[in-house]
Amino acid sequence: MTVKTFSINPEKTAFVKAYLPDMIQGVEYCEKRPSVVIFPGGGYEYCSDREGEPIALQYLAAGYAAFVVTYSCKARFPAPLIDAAYTFYKIRMRAEEFHIDPKKIAVLGCSAGGHLAGCLATMWNDNSIVKTIDCEPEELRPDAAVLCYPVISGVTSPHVGSFEVLLGTDPNRSDLSRLSLENRVTPKTPPIFMWHTANDGSVSAHNSLVMAKACISNKIPVELHLFDEGPHGLSTCDKATGYNEYYWQPNCRRWIELSIGFLNKYMNV
Repeated sequence: MTVKTFSINPEKTAFVKAYLPDMIQGVEYCEKRPSVVIFPGGGYEYCSDREGEPIALQYLAAGYAAFVVTYSCKARFPAPLIDAAYTFYKIRMRAEEFHIDPKKIAVLGCSAGGHLAGCLATMWNDNSIVKTIDCEPEELRPDAAVLCYPVISGVTSPHVGSFEVLLGTDPNRSDLSRLSLENRVTPKTPPIFMWHTANDGSVSAHNSLVMAKACISNKIPVELHLFDEGPHGLSTCDKATGYNEYYWQPNCRRWIELSIGFLNKYMNV
């Protein structure tokens, strides 16, 4: 494995840590790996280390290259999305250098990072984002998305803190609706895998439910796993990331294997 870190903006407030599997000479699969771009959570206030490298290593073990993004926090929309889109674009443009397949790049996000990954999955062809990055719209489109206990809606059971960071205190309903991802799903949205716990006390599982409904309405392949119990911020659901035994949820840990199977299917890995 090779680990590389590089900045994604001139101010060096946002950067990427790349986890790249070793190549095995003569094995075609190793020359063009599938990959996943990971956006940790943290309520748009910070990027959680617990939802970065531990998750990246799980995908690395499955043969994926993984890129953990530290994006701009405590910043108004669209700053985080510009970071996400620019990072995704640069990774795709450097596919040969990273030995990845540019047509098999997924995004993954946890909590507020799930909202950010979902923004890229649903807003990749937004004209203002495309113009800012200066690229073709299709170059920003993820090939699939994995959303872990995601913030989705500013209207249905919203995570108030995340939307206040993005829009300021007391945001108006039209702005909240604009950033509610269930309203941004179209037939061009990539396949989406989601998981949540029913008793999540921070980001209600209603977020995943309304997103799944929007995907179904637009005939987008979607897989949703709703586990019965577990606190918010489970990450890999084991001792590597758990604050205490309540975070060690072996039942929920199945999301890792299930999500990899979903990506393998829809990215033809």
